[in-house]
Amino acid sequence: MHVQRHSAHILEYAVLYNTTPEGPVIGRLDDCEFSEFVLDEFGRRFAFSGVAPRLSSGQFDDAALRDGEFIIPPGLIYKYRGKADKRHWLSSLITPTSA
Repeated sequence: MHVQRHSAHILEYAVLYNTTPEGPVIGRLDDCEFSEFVLDEFGRRFAFSGVAPRLSSGQFDDAALRDGEFIIPPGLIYKYRGKADKRHWLSSLITPTSA
């Protein structure tokens, strides 16, 4: 009996949104600068790991991701590195208001 192997990744769970850049800008992709690290809305830190490959259909190839890696639009791969310092994470969420 032949069993098909399914991808361990499901694309909709492999893409992170609502991230905040952290650290120096290290490159550009699609006219967007990207930084060495990003923080997500839960205070988790991710480090730049590469550029996400695409399938012939144009979709991201989530099977190319390793454990702990996620795709951040416009197509960057970042790897989970643990929780950010709580004070730093909270300060990144607070934006100054003009009076």
